[in-house]
Amino acid sequence: MSTPSNYTSCIQRLLTDIGYRYEPPQPKDAQYWGPFHTWMVHNLGPTLSYSPTQLDELEHCAGTLVERLYPHTQTSLKLVFAKLSAITVSMDDTIENDGMAEEIARFSHRLYMGQAQPAGTLLALYHELLKELSGMFGDEAVLRDAAVVPWISFLDACLIEKKIFTALREQDRNGTSEGTYLDGVAEKFPQYLRSKSGVPDAYAAVAFTSNTNQPYPLEKYVRAFPDFGFYILGIEIVSQFAMNDVTSFHKEELVDEKHTLIRLRARSLFFTGARGTGPDGKWTPFDTLVMLCDELRAATHRVDKILRVDDCEKGIDVDVEELEIAKRWRAFRDAYVSWHIETPRYKLDSMVSWVQQLPGQGISN
Repeated sequence: MSTPSNYTSCIQRLLTDIGYRYEPPQPKDAQYWGPFHTWMVHNLGPTLSYSPTQLDELEHCAGTLVERLYPHTQTSLKLVFAKLSAITVSMDDTIENDGMAEEIARFSHRLYMGQAQPAGTLLALYHELLKELSGMFGDEAVLRDAAVVPWISFLDACLIEKKIFTALREQDRNGTSEGTYLDGVAEKFPQYLRSKSGVPDAYAAVAFTSNTNQPYPLEKYVRAFPDFGFYILGIEIVSQFAMNDVTSFHKEELVDEKHTLIRLRARSLFFTGARGTGPDGKWTPFDTLVMLCDELRAATHRVDKILRVDDCEKGIDVDVEELEIAKRWRAFRDAYVSWHIETPRYKLDSMVSWVQQLPGQGISN
């Protein structure tokens, strides 16, 4: 039987293999945190039924995520992403509420029909932020769409997850959760759902954007988007980026949380007849975790190769733009892991001392 130490060891092997480097957080930037705190208290807070403590936790979760991931990005863009991240966390936390689900279901229709979202609501704030984000990219249509469109797809994912996991919980209550024919043949469905819920292209677009007025040439990094997207799928601002699926799995298993995307993928693979480490060779959620680690390892190495990270670190025949792009990916992927390990919700405290002993050296200027 797999234990929490097995999960931790699996994650540590992955981080060692991809050359993860721990870098401690930088001092807080008052120009970022001041406006974000004001918005949280006076704009987002009134739309939620959160206690002051819950609102503080949400501010810390979303604010530190964006601050950690984008050390090279302009403050105005970081602020928009921090706000969007805070809203998506709150949406994910309240999606079981039928009223919230109904409002989310109406959002895209209002958007496409040119109608306003209900004033003073969470979705009205969301719409305003998407318009602000769109305006930041000017004539850069591809980059703008990569940054904006996934936030709309996220809402679809919320609704799909609610339907899927509600049905699975009902099966559990009725004692009919053994699985169906569809679990085996719909092998790609969990990845499809994760791709919608993870807003990967949006986070990738900002990772490669230092200043929206002077973006780097798209052709120098767009080929890395699919693997970059896989890496960041499940970042859990409430369960968002594949790396997050790995780090959050430990937390989920501790509380026996059965209805998650790793469990959904494990269920699918089990019914395909895949052989695993369970009794009689059955496929288990832990086998899915190991498989995800293998996939993440390969995806990370592909992005490193596409963006010439090794060449940049060795100073081999790279131009200034290639160097800056590689630095942003390197900073992002290390900070992403660090944020998960440092964030209490993932319950990875046992790994803190381990990662802090790792060397902290990025790409030199």
